[in-house]
Amino acid sequence: PPSAPPAPPPSAPPSASPCKGTAEEAALRAAATEVAPDAGGELADGEGARLGKEAPPLELDLLALYFTALKVLFVSGCLPAASALVRLLEPARRQIRDLHLTLIRNENAYYCCAAMLLATPPPQPADPPLAPLYVAGDSHALSPSWRVVRWRGQPRVLAPVLVTGLKLWHLRDGADFFPKANFEAAAASLPDGADVVFAFGEIDCREGLLLAVERARYRDLAQAIDTVVDIYIRTLRRLAARRRFNILVHPVPPVLPETRAVVKQFNAALRRAVERASPVLAWLDFFEQLLTPAGDALADGLALDGTHLNPQ
Repeated sequence: PPSAPPAPPPSAPPSASPCKGTAEEAALRAAATEVAPDAGGELADGEGARLGKEAPPLELDLLALYFTALKVLFVSGCLPAASALVRLLEPARRQIRDLHLTLIRNENAYYCCAAMLLATPPPQPADPPLAPLYVAGDSHALSPSWRVVRWRGQPRVLAPVLVTGLKLWHLRDGADFFPKANFEAAAASLPDGADVVFAFGEIDCREGLLLAVERARYRDLAQAIDTVVDIYIRTLRRLAARRRFNILVHPVPPVLPETRAVVKQFNAALRRAVERASPVLAWLDFFEQLLTPAGDALADGLALDGTHLNPQ
């Protein structure tokens, strides 16, 4: 609802996974490798599974709670425990088909994404922990989570700062929709001077921009994109000024064939805006590498579940 109260600030994201490996970690992670996507991006169903619409509401509610628990464990870096939970949940989840058509479709989507990512787990946590390079984003922040990259000559762990369901349109002045409060709480949880990759905009490209043009709120797609990009850039510039964040802007991933043309146009406008805001903001210049040479499909090896990128 428009008047939803602000979310309480979460605890500060960890500088690295707080859940140290144990002697059982390999076995727990191995359990997640049993999870494999089918051609449609859903996890495989068990033989004789019921339709989701036939499942009792209480069963679906319980599954939603457990799916959310996995999401929390994954984002918190508790990967061994997350893998163990996948092993426990899979027999129950496989008995209900078409969960993506039920009221718990969002919880199911996050569960499926996290479970698939656990099937290709990141390296063991470093000891001592590596300094974080935070990745603030919608569900696309999950794919790079807990991987190690080199930035400015130093190894850094990619620590997720998840803001579920945020459209850039939600960040406009005067908006009071819940995702904006969640974004502000997530940003407040980061330390001053943090290095942060911002990865938003995919939801706008998927379900916001074209609809707004169809409803004649803009004269064309270019004007709609420019409006949303301007909101994004102003938000990031304020954070850079007030919090001294070192901000890197991630291109919108071109995963969905249906929205790829919109994503290309959006990223071109976003890149120009980020470059005009340099050196306050910096553009991560690898969008073309996410596509085939012809630019008409996702590059080989980058598909995960039909919606998110494969971190490998």
